[in-house]
Amino acid sequence: MPRVKRIRDDVRELLQEQFGIECDYVFYEGGKGKIYATREIPEFLRKVVHSGIYVGRIERDGFRLSMDGAALLGKHAKKCVVDIGDQDVEKWMRGEDISISQSVDCRYVILRWRGFYVGCGKVVNGAVKNYVPKNRRIV
Repeated sequence: MPRVKRIRDDVRELLQEQFGIECDYVFYEGGKGKIYATREIPEFLRKVVHSGIYVGRIERDGFRLSMDGAALLGKHAKKCVVDIGDQDVEKWMRGEDISISQSVDCRYVILRWRGFYVGCGKVVNGAVKNYVPKNRRIV
């Protein structure tokens, strides 16, 4: 089986298993293990380095969505979505880990603030580990 087809299937299975996400995006792997999503890849763009949005990467313990991946796919998620308040979103956007009060049975959660999907983090001992890139943090 070609690697591209296998990556597409792997990503779809991981998104369904972890977050309950079902969508019709085409997924492919770019450089450094980054996974991209697009509606379709036209023939003339198949040789372009990147066509689509960087949505995340496959980690050893699951799929970790990027900030853009959470914004794009969060509305399709049926599980592992955690609502956070104003203070927590400020901490999150500064690059700090945040504590969550609700009990979740997920390795990774999608964070939602006032209906906006602001990112994805790994749950470790009741806290969500921050993955906001330094160039996207607020000061």
